[in-house]
Amino acid sequence: MTLIYSIDTIGVDPSFQKKGVARMLIGEMLNYIKKVGADTVYTFVNWRDWGLLQFFDAMGFKTGDMINLEFKIGD
Repeated sequence: MTLIYSIDTIGVDPSFQKKGVARMLIGEMLNYIKKVGADTVYTFVNWRDWGLLQFFDAMGFKTGDMINLEFKIGD
């Protein structure tokens, strides 16, 4: 059986940002996911969100093999 995990949302109150809270949350989540037997975690990040890209890079995330495609309907 394959276990697939995806990070949808992480939020840290602005008064606690830049203090390692998000790093701790992600670290705990990754430890739990590893314990239950998953080997890959996916997340989507906007290419223009340099701060979030740098955060996930610092956590060890790398560019994967998938491409996110979208289709805009209407205006």
